[in-house]
Amino acid sequence: MAKPVCLITGATEGVGKATAQALASKGFTVVLAARNLAKAEATRREIGATSGAKDIDIIVGDLSSLTQVRQMAETVQQRHPTLDLLINNAGIMAAERTLTGDGYESGYQVNYLSHFLLTHLLLDALKNSEQGRIINLGSSVYSMGRFDPGNLQGEKRFSAIGAYAASKLFVLMSTIELAERLRGAAITVNAVHPGIVNTHMLKSATGIFKLIALLATPVAVSPEKGAATSVYLATSPDVAAVSGRYFADSKPKPVKSKFNTEKNRALLWDISMDALRLHEPARV
Repeated sequence: MAKPVCLITGATEGVGKATAQALASKGFTVVLAARNLAKAEATRREIGATSGAKDIDIIVGDLSSLTQVRQMAETVQQRHPTLDLLINNAGIMAAERTLTGDGYESGYQVNYLSHFLLTHLLLDALKNSEQGRIINLGSSVYSMGRFDPGNLQGEKRFSAIGAYAASKLFVLMSTIELAERLRGAAITVNAVHPGIVNTHMLKSATGIFKLIALLATPVAVSPEKGAATSVYLATSPDVAAVSGRYFADSKPKPVKSKFNTEKNRALLWDISMDALRLHEPARV
């Protein structure tokens, strides 16, 4: 019997690495999606040494480039026509407003738009699975985010915290919208808050995020604990039919944002689809 296949972005450190380690130990073929080949190879060796897993693949690509995201998706489909699990884990905290080569605010693209694109491009591979699962890494700071179609990327007003919170709100809104559009398909999609995790991203924070990191470090949990909810959603039969929910501590939580409305979710979806020039998939 073929092993289930899992793709994880941002898999060379922190929560992503811990998630990859756990799933490899549970018998998954793990595909590490990473920007840096050397780091990915080191991660593969480490996971193999600690878990005994040999089925660990590497896909190199940078989420700050939509071209590379498309290339990643194409490579995944060539190597793994059936994808059982997609974990959109990678993320950044941008202290200043910078633009990617595609012209998008870096946090908006890396945290949200590129994962939206990757997910869309891999839906066919996920549909080939008997039970496809998509897990999007969110954050409880989504509640501080705003959905303003005229200022999605801080074009008019930029706040580092506000931009990060908004990107996580968009992740959550698109999770719920995609779950609705996939209703009837054998694919679930949920969002996860990993908690405040003691990772490289926290330790290397700059600007206002450095102050937040100093305050958060004493209560930060290990990457392994931060990965626990993702691993639960990836493997538990209890959530095999659960979709469109937000989880923390392996439990569903209510979404508390006045911006999370059906109208706003549909608008965000349309804006994203138009920006990426994607065709609308047929509802299942």
